[in-house]
Amino acid sequence: MKKFIIGTIVTVFVLIVAISVQQGLLFAKPLPYDDEQKGLDSQITIHLSHVVAENTPKGQAANKFAELVEEKTNGKVKVHVYSNSSLFNDENEFQALQKGDVEMIIPTFSKMTAYVPNWQVLDLPYLFNTDEEVQEVLTGSIGEQLVKELEPFHIKGLGFWYNGFKHLTSVDQPIHTFEDLQGLRIRTMPSKILEKQFEAMKATPIPLSFSEVFTDLEKNAIDAQENTASNIYSKGFYKVQKHMTITQHGILGYAVLMNETFWNSLPVKIQHQLISAMKETTEWQFEQAILMNEKDMEKLKQQADFTVYTMSPSERQRFKEQLAPVYDFYKTHIQNDHVLSKIEKIVTP
Repeated sequence: MKKFIIGTIVTVFVLIVAISVQQGLLFAKPLPYDDEQKGLDSQITIHLSHVVAENTPKGQAANKFAELVEEKTNGKVKVHVYSNSSLFNDENEFQALQKGDVEMIIPTFSKMTAYVPNWQVLDLPYLFNTDEEVQEVLTGSIGEQLVKELEPFHIKGLGFWYNGFKHLTSVDQPIHTFEDLQGLRIRTMPSKILEKQFEAMKATPIPLSFSEVFTDLEKNAIDAQENTASNIYSKGFYKVQKHMTITQHGILGYAVLMNETFWNSLPVKIQHQLISAMKETTEWQFEQAILMNEKDMEKLKQQADFTVYTMSPSERQRFKEQLAPVYDFYKTHIQNDHVLSKIEKIVTP
């Protein structure tokens, strides 16, 4: 009887062990980590607002930056991108950044010239000849110097991005010569240099938010505008205009800005990871901007009711000569013009 009881106990024990192993209750491995729950209690969120479409150099770079940040921080930081002025437009985004209503914005440097006058140098017409010159200036010591001028506004400048060279488009008449611009109402960003540029052309500059350009072209409130091929194509400006002139008279670029209080609240390790992501994004972005503008220019040339004209070298030279007073205005009104001197040492004569 004693042996029977012992045998029964042993049998029951073996059965319990077998069932426990089968059900994963004994020697169970730790539960797999739920990636969806990763860092929920300490995750950092960055809201990034910009005003252009996603299929533009700036739009793609914003998404690329978000991907790299998540990768480099192992999901610790999430960047939520808001495109097409869906969060703030280019008239109120800087104030929103200062107030902390948004953590990051990417305004054109032209719109920042009201706060940082020295940045007007980047709006000077025919200052650059090649994409390589632009990249050397914006990502080198000159770009770093310009970014430091944001410090009085308690804004953290992370660097500059690039869209490409600007060209002219018009609603009714093609722009072949300098005289063709006279009397036209031309949309411009709020930059004194850009306003002086069009005044020198005897045109009327109309400062206008980017989100309003399509509508105002459509209802003939303005006659022309300047922009890159990628913006002209992605925003459908070619649908409400008939002509485009390849002028390469100026560049369009962006400042990547972050609220300083938010930046200072981040752990040093996270700051280094964000800087690393920004550096990698910037290098990638310059290459993509050039490729995208080339592709979109070809698409514009294929539009049935949209003509693309390349300005002749002789007429381009005439434009440069006629716009010389804009440089005089800059040197007169910007006391510290050492930035211009440094850039002129880089660009090809």
